[in-house]
Amino acid sequence: MEDRPVTEPAPGWVRIRVHACGVCHGDVAVWQGAFPYTNFATYPRVPGHEVSGVVDEVGAGVEWPAKGDRVGVPWLFSSCGHCRSCCRGDFVYCKDTEVTGVTQDGGFQEYMLAPASALSPIPDAIPFEEAGPLMCAGLTVFNGLKEGGFHAGDKVAVVGMGGLGHLGVLYAAAMGGRVAAISTHPEKEDEAKNWGAELFINATFEDVAARLQDWGGADVILTTAPSAKAISQVFPGLAQRGSCVVLGPSPDPIEVRPGLLLNGNRKLTGSTTGSREDIRRTLEFAAANSIHPTLTRFKLEDAQAALVAHQTGRLRGRAVLLFD
Repeated sequence: MEDRPVTEPAPGWVRIRVHACGVCHGDVAVWQGAFPYTNFATYPRVPGHEVSGVVDEVGAGVEWPAKGDRVGVPWLFSSCGHCRSCCRGDFVYCKDTEVTGVTQDGGFQEYMLAPASALSPIPDAIPFEEAGPLMCAGLTVFNGLKEGGFHAGDKVAVVGMGGLGHLGVLYAAAMGGRVAAISTHPEKEDEAKNWGAELFINATFEDVAARLQDWGGADVILTTAPSAKAISQVFPGLAQRGSCVVLGPSPDPIEVRPGLLLNGNRKLTGSTTGSREDIRRTLEFAAANSIHPTLTRFKLEDAQAALVAHQTGRLRGRAVLLFD
């Protein structure tokens, strides 16, 4: 912990009084200098890319937001605006992207500076402590369902019942999906069903793909656990024309038999985060459908304890730092 001066925002930037900041697996990787940020993150760095708070001051030329507005700072801090990805609207794939809490200081601090263009409005119905995790984990699963071609009534299998996976169950169920929860922790079955899952599969003792096929096959599989082995094992559980969407990074290769791809037009794809439009849709959907992430709360001075708890799997839901 260190004290820093509260500085004025530059033209086009704002200063945010942080109310809450979520703790993500990405923060753990930055903290450890681990994959996939080994050669990407810059140090020293204030972590945190799930930031929610109130605009405290605005720099010259800022038309939105205004002082007092409720805003969030997501993963995408800035992009070049002119490369091929940016011109397509895929700003998160910009080769010169700046990332909150990775290459720019994030939200593990009481006051934060950010470009006004990076911010997202937070609906009044969403508490600050819930908004941060929704802008990262919520956005990831919401956009993953879109990338997987989800339609209401589809069967969705969610692999992993941690901070990311439980939001996958909540969003898929609220969007009209039939949900199967897959976990190596049998004690999470009751909670998964309370979140909206109709089927629970114990991945330690059961053949996950066979159980999914007995269920009729999954139209969409969201793999939130960063395990290539788990992805390889669950892929055969897809229905025809189904999509397996990889959300958790792993340094290991995924093994899929080509026949499974060809026979039934099954797809394996990846999805990281989403656009600013996707963030707004994620938050608005959560506000309209009363989606509330399960949280484990920490104070700012206990940030390292939150990182350790995340690293060792001792969390329930998403970790969040509270500043009030």
